Amino acid sequence: MDDIKPFRIEVEWTDREDFLFTCHYRHASSSECRTTAEGAGRHFFPVMTRAMGNVLRKLRREHISFPLFLVTLAFEHRHLLSEIDQLLGALHSHLREQKCSGSWSCYVSGETMKPFSSRGG
Repeated sequence: MDDIKPFRIEVEWTDREDFLFTCHYRHASSSECRTTAEGAGRHFFPVMTRAMGNVLRKLRREHISFPLFLVTLAFEHRHLLSEIDQLLGALHSHLREQKCSGSWSCYVSGETMKPFSSRGG
């Protein structure tokens, strides 16, 4: 992994304030090959999604109750740090396997996905 270096992080929000987290990385030798990978599909991180939703509202210059946001963050910081650690752990797990430059994406949601049922009716 020492030869692979992240160089750009992108966050793309959906209308529901879920977001797509993408990390672009380069191989130190600047090899010509490129890889793109989805990071285990979708992760359920409700605390991170709420915190990032507040960031989005501030970017849009919408009002947020900042003292309430800080109190909530203070009570949930352990969960937020755990969620960030899980996301970065999945990214680092991907990077350890890479030999080329590329990108890794992961959809982060505050809602759990309902299991898909193939049964009709």
